[in-house]
Amino acid sequence: MQSWYQIFPKNPYVSIYIWIIFCILPLFYIFKSYSPSESFLGLLLVVAFFLTYRQSFISKGWLMYVWIAVQIAISITLIILFGYLYFSLFLAFFIGNIRNKAGFITMYVVHLVTTMVSVSIGFFTQYDLFVSQFPFILIGVIGVILLPFNSYNRNKQEKLEGQLENANKRISKLLVSQERQRIARDLHDTLGQKLSLIGLKSDLASKVIEKDPLRAKQELLDINHTARIALKEVRELVSNMRAGKLEEELLRVQQILKAAEIDFRVKGNPVLKDTPLLVENVLSMCLKEAVTNVVKHSQASFCHVLIKQTQTELFLQVQDNGIGFEKDRQFLDGNGLRGMKERLEFVNGHLEISGLDGTTLNIHVPHVILQSVKEDLS
Repeated sequence: MQSWYQIFPKNPYVSIYIWIIFCILPLFYIFKSYSPSESFLGLLLVVAFFLTYRQSFISKGWLMYVWIAVQIAISITLIILFGYLYFSLFLAFFIGNIRNKAGFITMYVVHLVTTMVSVSIGFFTQYDLFVSQFPFILIGVIGVILLPFNSYNRNKQEKLEGQLENANKRISKLLVSQERQRIARDLHDTLGQKLSLIGLKSDLASKVIEKDPLRAKQELLDINHTARIALKEVRELVSNMRAGKLEEELLRVQQILKAAEIDFRVKGNPVLKDTPLLVENVLSMCLKEAVTNVVKHSQASFCHVLIKQTQTELFLQVQDNGIGFEKDRQFLDGNGLRGMKERLEFVNGHLEISGLDGTTLNIHVPHVILQSVKEDLS
């Protein structure tokens, strides 16, 4: 349950002033034209309302609903005796902050019915008073009808947004962990083998340097060549770790394909709207990996990229007219495809491959990462 000063989250300063006005107004109604005993009774009701209102915020479970019922009874009494309707707005905002759906609906119906009945009774018992302030009473009744739903839906949306943000943070942490595992695997598969080879050749060169200098020289040349290959692979590995926006990645892809003399076309808007940076980074890395394979293995003359963003998903397609993966088993068996699939799994995405006429990669990522929400008692 929110604190009383958080009921108007968009403009808290204005809300505080509104609450202050609503707190002072009942004194004007009570002391305007009533006897001392009636004024004293009205003052006690006002104090009792605020005390129970505070108790409602600090109470939980069934006790909270008891305090709401007491406030409704006080509000009905103030409406009938003094024509003061605005405490029902306090209740309307409070009821809108009840998170349990059944409790919200029950208290909303009870509050709405009792308010309408008490206003109707007031028109019969104090006709002149109620007619004189009819516009304000009408506004109050509209507030009782609409404000609870407005507050309830806003709080539910904020809760969902908070859960979505937490889910994205957890996914980001998992993605970092997965990237570390991938880097460790790539280092083991590439550098591990080459460093072992360098170690063996170094031992061999040291043993034959006196007996066979020419062979030792050849081993040293092999060590130099292997070290250069290892350095190149490290640079490629570091380059693959870099991730950015899809629009920036498309510019780099265009330069790569132009240098490879491959025709490049893009259809769709690369500027994604309302998309988490995590998702865009994953799409950028997948695009880079797909285009790299087009250049290395496809023997294609053109590469087309399609980007489509709908309300439900992000779609990225990379298509070429190369030899297809039926003849290019290196692409299917390599780390590139596996890396794309692993990245997409962390954003609930999936990869589809077609290799009948060239190679076509279809990447689907949900536009919003959904997480089940369970409503709880406030």
